[in-house]
Amino acid sequence: MRTFLSFCAALFWALASALPAQGAQPGVLTITVYGDSLGDGVWEGLYLLLRADKQVRVQRHSQLGAGLTRPDFEAWLKSLKSELEKTPPDVAVFMVGANDQQGIRDENRIGYVFASEGWQQVYGARVDAVMAEFHDRHIPTVWLGLPVMRKTEYNSGARVLDSIFEAAAARNHVTFLPLADAFTDAAGNFVVYMHDGEHRYHQVRAEDGIHFTTYGYQLIAEKVWPKIQQQREAARASAAAP
Repeated sequence: MRTFLSFCAALFWALASALPAQGAQPGVLTITVYGDSLGDGVWEGLYLLLRADKQVRVQRHSQLGAGLTRPDFEAWLKSLKSELEKTPPDVAVFMVGANDQQGIRDENRIGYVFASEGWQQVYGARVDAVMAEFHDRHIPTVWLGLPVMRKTEYNSGARVLDSIFEAAAARNHVTFLPLADAFTDAAGNFVVYMHDGEHRYHQVRAEDGIHFTTYGYQLIAEKVWPKIQQQREAARASAAAP
């Protein structure tokens, strides 16, 4: 059954991703989601949340296995620049970090252990570089923080990444949306199931203790969408100001 469900999910993503990425009608808001497997889930959640709204298009530019610690980061960043120059979205949503709790090498091939001072400097510079691509093109961006993780060690690492994301977002005028307290019990602990307010519990986290279920990603989308709307209102107010 799990294999069948995985196949269905993969087929759904493939069909939705096959929708034309260009030629949006005038007045249609284009939201593009970037990142790794977590970002891929956020794309799914936003797509399901907004698919009935003909004035919104949600594009998937996330990549399974992606990450900012990868040795091909410079090539990836170059590709991102080219993509943004050709078809910039109206709004960008970014979530990454599932694969980034590992060593990193700088431009001189010097390696750093995860969470060390040197690692945080190199990783932070990469986050800055990505955010700057959106900020310099005046593309409103929502950058998601990481949720609480099941394993203590991995959860501690996620908080290191969050601190880097939040600081970089402030420098680059990007909206940072923390999720560390969003999917926990009253004591702040990791939970697999959450109450929906109507006497039902739903599974929100995947078995790996990192990712989410489809229902969980839809809950994240419900947090992202208001941030996007706030940015649109702020942009309108700024444009109308004398």
